[in-house]
Amino acid sequence: MAQPAPGNAQAPFQQDWVAFQRRFVTPEGRITDNGNRNISHSEGQGYGLLGALRANDQPSFDLILGWTMANLRRSTDALFAWRWDPSTSPNVTDLNNASDGDIFIAWALLLAAEQWRNPTYLRLGQAIGRDLLRRCVVNVGSRWVLLPGAYGFQSPQRIVINLSYYAFAALRAISRHVPDPAWPRLETDGLALIRDSRFGMYGLPPDWLELPRDGGRPVMARGWPMRFSFDAVRIPLNLCWAGHTGEPAVAAALSFWLSEERRSMPAWIDLMTNVVPGYPAPPGMVAVARLAAAAQAGQGTISRMPSVGSAQDYYAAALVLQARIAWQDLSLSTPAHR
Repeated sequence: MAQPAPGNAQAPFQQDWVAFQRRFVTPEGRITDNGNRNISHSEGQGYGLLGALRANDQPSFDLILGWTMANLRRSTDALFAWRWDPSTSPNVTDLNNASDGDIFIAWALLLAAEQWRNPTYLRLGQAIGRDLLRRCVVNVGSRWVLLPGAYGFQSPQRIVINLSYYAFAALRAISRHVPDPAWPRLETDGLALIRDSRFGMYGLPPDWLELPRDGGRPVMARGWPMRFSFDAVRIPLNLCWAGHTGEPAVAAALSFWLSEERRSMPAWIDLMTNVVPGYPAPPGMVAVARLAAAAQAGQGTISRMPSVGSAQDYYAAALVLQARIAWQDLSLSTPAHR
């Protein structure tokens, strides 16, 4: 496991974890999305678990895990319902899972099993990994593909996927504990898909993608906004986190974000019209852009990294946390960052 970076590299993360915990983690262990009616997602629970782990905060880890198991665990497998809504009864009205949430929960559990030598975490993480393979990994032509959920994304004509769910560093960790040839194939095929799925004037991947069943080239998914935006921002994050800093999608994102034609980073771009909104990117996106720029340049530090305190909502704060963790991992694994 990559341990937290020493000295001043860890101090900002500890401060950000305290701020994230204070603003978004309830006393019961539920991570609240204040930008979306205070609902909770399996992804948010996974982000919270990983944050607590990296802060070496086992009491908070157990609190978040306990709420997740009690409220989101599905009865048919080891995966988790994707949404919990405080305004509905029952609070879970859709039992479908979200594979990105499951991946982050499994990743945190397996790393926690190593860090705190806890066999219960190991068993839980392995069970999630096995059911992800069973329910959410499919073969499409010559490719292995990660489904966004166990059902609802396949038809006779197409498969819809979300490339931002490919958290390559997490998939590698899961593969160490749940060995299967599908995991490295998911990384290899996922990287190829990202390279083949770049659109618009900057050559960017979209939030949602569809794969034709007839073997045709990937296209932007019908039924979703054809944008590089709040989902796809995680693609360069995941690529850099796993050391794939030289991938074309990272360079394309930086070209878009840091264009000298604009006074500030846009929050998204329409990949059909190349139109951008009239408001800037939130701090979470800025954090990912700073991470990508520093990682690609081989810098030893990141200047002006946003903090959790500067983020107005849960998702921006979660991206800041992830960018900091990714930078710690890169700093420990890459000589240029030491």
